[in-house]
Amino acid sequence: RRVLFRSQRIPGSLIKSYGGMAGIVNLSMDGGQPVHTKIILEGIDLTNPQNGQTDLSNIPAELMQQLYLGRTPNLYYGSGSFDGVVHIRPIINRFSLKISAGSYGYQSRSAGYTWSFPRTKLNVQFGENMSVGNYPVTQDHSTITRQNNKFSESYISGQLHFQKNQQQLLKGLFFSTDQDRGIPGNLFWPSPRANRENNINLIGLQYVYLMKRGHVRLHGYQRYSDENYKNPDLDKNSRHQVNVSGVKMNGHQKFKDYFELNGVIDLKKESIKSSDVGGQNRNTIATGVQASIKLADWLHFQPGYRTDLLGDFLENTYDLTSSISLLTLGKFTMSFGTGFHAPTFNDLYWRADSYSEGNPDLNIERNQYQNIRWENNFDTITNFSLEYRQRYSHNLITWSSDENYTWTPKNIDESERKNMIMSFSLPTVFGGLSISGHITRTIAIDINTKKTLQYVPESSANILIDYKRENLALEFQGNYTGQRTYQRFDEIYESVDLTLNGFFDIDVGLHHISSLWTHQLTLHLIIQNIMDQNTDFFPDYPEPKRRIKLGIELGF
Repeated sequence: RRVLFRSQRIPGSLIKSYGGMAGIVNLSMDGGQPVHTKIILEGIDLTNPQNGQTDLSNIPAELMQQLYLGRTPNLYYGSGSFDGVVHIRPIINRFSLKISAGSYGYQSRSAGYTWSFPRTKLNVQFGENMSVGNYPVTQDHSTITRQNNKFSESYISGQLHFQKNQQQLLKGLFFSTDQDRGIPGNLFWPSPRANRENNINLIGLQYVYLMKRGHVRLHGYQRYSDENYKNPDLDKNSRHQVNVSGVKMNGHQKFKDYFELNGVIDLKKESIKSSDVGGQNRNTIATGVQASIKLADWLHFQPGYRTDLLGDFLENTYDLTSSISLLTLGKFTMSFGTGFHAPTFNDLYWRADSYSEGNPDLNIERNQYQNIRWENNFDTITNFSLEYRQRYSHNLITWSSDENYTWTPKNIDESERKNMIMSFSLPTVFGGLSISGHITRTIAIDINTKKTLQYVPESSANILIDYKRENLALEFQGNYTGQRTYQRFDEIYESVDLTLNGFFDIDVGLHHISSLWTHQLTLHLIIQNIMDQNTDFFPDYPEPKRRIKLGIELGF
């Protein structure tokens, strides 16, 4: 599933998929909610302010070079970042044509080319992904075909890097995608004729000025989406046009060998025209500062403070990180701080109907966290780390029904999450073999009910094995998702606790490289869920089982 390969490699990450290629894909950290983790593409926030989430199925994997977890997220990104910020670095050097096909009618075509000049680099990529998508699933001890999983997408992207001189750099990004997908619904409430058309446009321009002891970066950006959902069986036809534009300036200055300063000013405007929430606007003005103090070669402190004026909300957050480096004993890092998440447009302004209504009186969700981390590279033989993360969140927004069975959002939930994470990386075991992975143990409690948070696995793990030799590359990835608890109403509408079994999802990729005249020819074979296991994250949104993809790529 597109970006799953890469995102599952981030320690503490959790992928929540709603089934098949047409389903929504969310990423969360440390057992939290997707609205508390930011996804950033080359500095552009991909969050949809209507629901506070990022659907990763909107981003083609062909554009991605690297995913990594950012540090000190609260300073730079404010609302909705207290669980972490995942950065996507797009590919800038691509010279290839690629065609793929696979199970359930999957087809993919993409091309990319980079023009390089003495001070300029220009990259253009475009492609199409599509799938018939219908696949067999088991329901009530019989096999049925899950319908309305079609997916089609066309996209184009462009990047510009211009180095005016040794001090000035200009970077630009453009991305546009058009998607049309079926919305199959869940097993017990299918929607065989529903579909969603979606257009997303991203534009970003960065100017970087390098100084002798620091830099200044000015970044202007825009995210626009136009989504149209139709379900003739329910006589539903909704449209949502969402626009986010802003300017961010951040800088770094080293005053002394022992003192550095980072600062950020963020101006942003969010707006929506929607058949469900009407026309709404929200402006954000934020400023933050972080100092880096070196008391000794082995001891550092980083205090930070940020203020956000977000519509009618005013919020101040802080963080403090300290690190101790003890040579052969490794590096110890300790941090604590606060974060927040403002209500979304849906939470505040959803128009009243027979079943639901927004709540304009909602308050901000707030979070406090503490992290302790030890890492050691053992003389570059391996990278190993242990990390303990603890978070307490209150004022969490939950949609619940009142005495009239109308669903409304309220600030009623509190939670506490504790994570123990072990990560390791063996860059070279021997002869082209490398191994990396992580294991996470999570305790996530709803303080009000004293029960485990729903759909949070008690344990998860990921292992990646890469083997490269001459013209052959083998990639093995195993991802384990542990038991999850959830609640459901029984025949008399009483809430009952149920448990979903854990699963181990194994994907294998085999890549063979050869020459075709003066060009490089690569053959790809990818088998997803090779063990043909049940990998459903949610009980009513089944995933397809084993899938096979074959591809050929010609490098220029």
